[in-house]
Amino acid sequence: MSLTIDITGLSDERLLFTPSPLAELSAVLHVLAEPAHHPDLHGWAASTTATVPPALAERLTEAEFLWRSSRADFLVPGIPGATLAEELDAVDRIDDEQYVRAALVTACGVSRLAHRTASPLTDPEAQERARELALARGPRQADFADRLLTDPPAVRALVRRLLED
Repeated sequence: MSLTIDITGLSDERLLFTPSPLAELSAVLHVLAEPAHHPDLHGWAASTTATVPPALAERLTEAEFLWRSSRADFLVPGIPGATLAEELDAVDRIDDEQYVRAALVTACGVSRLAHRTASPLTDPEAQERARELALARGPRQADFADRLLTDPPAVRALVRRLLED
């Protein structure tokens, strides 16, 4: 998929381009999760997958819905940092509400607009709906959504550790 953004007319002062270590990592994880989507990278994906330690490969598989079809917003920083650690620190500063909503988009397979009304952290109906949608996507998504809704700080720590590893 290609994306074209027309910047005609913007002054040079309004343009900033810098790579994002976290966005690059999530793009790489997407390729590893969906190598068929990227036939030009098949050789790289196969050789990389072969070198990933089994325990890490299992953890990546458990969380791959965070980057497989779409990406949680916090994996693509609006203002990139210089290092992965810096960007993960910025993710840590996101409040639980914003983090949970972004993670549920990928776990539940819903539009970003679907979670804009009631909070899945405080509203029982929104929480139940999120659990139902995640269950419909699969057992890993359901388990993740349940853990996320029950203990956001613990899940955030697990995701950060996974991305660091």
